[in-house]
Amino acid sequence: KLPLLELLVGAGAAIAEANGIARAGHVRDKLTQLAAYHTMVRVLIEHAAATCTIEDGLAVPNTLLTNVAKYHFAHNYHEAVQIVQDLAGGILVTAPAAEDLTSELTREYVLKYLSGANGFDADKRLRLLNLISDLTASDFGGYQEVLAVHAEGGFEAEKLQAYREYDFKTVTAYARKLAGI
Repeated sequence: KLPLLELLVGAGAAIAEANGIARAGHVRDKLTQLAAYHTMVRVLIEHAAATCTIEDGLAVPNTLLTNVAKYHFAHNYHEAVQIVQDLAGGILVTAPAAEDLTSELTREYVLKYLSGANGFDADKRLRLLNLISDLTASDFGGYQEVLAVHAEGGFEAEKLQAYREYDFKTVTAYARKLAGI
């Protein structure tokens, strides 16, 4: 799932730049949310691998951390998609068709009015919007949204496994000790 997350975060940052809004405070906040989401999933996966156990000669990632990573990914994926869609704007679904770029009647207007900021000409901006549409507003995007939640067993399976593996005895004993009971 990390490559998909990296693509989503990268597309969000690129469209913010293309739309000329990357420095706006609310946009920086959204990009920070995306970065934190990606970083947390990456750190959980990497630490799960680093704290693996060896069973019959095979490395088995830490299952508590693996399930927490899966839960965090699934629980926050829809919000990440929403953020990227918001950064793209309504043009995500109202952009001109490919025919508008090849038509002698409309090409000049499309190139003029859809050019973006920071050197993004209309063609580059539309290509980026097409990528974001594929990721978030297409059959493939919808498929990914369902997979995000259900591909690894769903929220309840991930939470149940995390609950089973968490060491509640140690933290409860610590809290009781500090409370003097």
